[in-house]
Amino acid sequence: MLALQMVIYGYASLVLLFLVLDSRANKRMLPEKSKWFRIILYTTLWLIFSEAVTMFVDGRPGAVMYWVVYLSNSVLFLFNVLPLSLWLIYLDECILITERERTIKRIVYAGLNLVVVALVVINFSTGVLFTVTSENRYVRGDAVYLIMVINYLLYFGYLPTLAKYRKFIRGRTFELILALGILPIIGAVIQMLYYGTPLIWPMMALVALAAHILVEREEIRKDGLTGLPTRVTFESRAQYKVDRLQPFSIIMIDLDNFKMINDAHGHEEGDEAIKVIANLLEKSIKQGDTAYRYGGDEFILLIESTLPDIAEKVIARLKTSLNKWNESNQKPYTLSFSAGAAIYDGKKGVSVYELFKTADEIMYRQKQRKH
Repeated sequence: MLALQMVIYGYASLVLLFLVLDSRANKRMLPEKSKWFRIILYTTLWLIFSEAVTMFVDGRPGAVMYWVVYLSNSVLFLFNVLPLSLWLIYLDECILITERERTIKRIVYAGLNLVVVALVVINFSTGVLFTVTSENRYVRGDAVYLIMVINYLLYFGYLPTLAKYRKFIRGRTFELILALGILPIIGAVIQMLYYGTPLIWPMMALVALAAHILVEREEIRKDGLTGLPTRVTFESRAQYKVDRLQPFSIIMIDLDNFKMINDAHGHEEGDEAIKVIANLLEKSIKQGDTAYRYGGDEFILLIESTLPDIAEKVIARLKTSLNKWNESNQKPYTLSFSAGAAIYDGKKGVSVYELFKTADEIMYRQKQRKH
């Protein structure tokens, strides 16, 4: 059994080490929230190591080994609720909840972790979590089930808080939320039924792998200059919605006279103009909507609403913001743009290409009228 346990820990550790190295290698290309992903990786590695130590020393004779068994299991319990808490913080960052709600949630997470700390301290005098026999063998106590309940309450209590953000939760984030619930629960059930089979933390390693595939790798596909998602990401997202008949709107944005800015003031100034537009686009759309850099001086917005006047409102907000920027910045040029919109009403028989073509043609006609 010990050999099997070490093999499972070994494979899980290799997966986590690969993810750590990849995340560190792409650190500059990843957003701030990815720091939480790296903290999760380090924490899970530490817990796998700690659990491997508990398995390795269990039943080994000697007075010193008694305390090694006791302390290693205490450390394992001490951090038991922390990984899930960190995952929920990571998901909060992915979903972009309000700052007030984020603070309240973190207080709750910290409180539940303190409950676990208290249980570990109490265990020294009561043995409610576990005891160590005279043969230096770990024996599970009744309070172990309380820690399981805390984890389940943490996860299933978290889900209802996402209800008001359901329109903003993308398919890949939703899949990660499911993986976070399903995989560790399967591991916990198997570990409880087959005592000594270590699967909870290796399952957490699989959740980390899922996050790497579903979320983190997507971040690397963002445009290097603006930090916006790219054309490939837009087309993938739009096709996902069309395939599921989910209504949405798109707005094509093209910077006017961009070539003149580049030619007259240099490519560095042109890059600054692109970044200004990208920044204003993100500020002009609502949470849940997304701005993409389509290529060159072209951008595209994916708007979750299909209200007839939604495009006009978004474009008006952007024009207002851009006018303020032009007035407050001492630049030798003025930024403006042309725009075109298209609405997908959720019916079959319409392709992403047709939507793009409609918006692009409207944008092109607007640009022609300016010349």
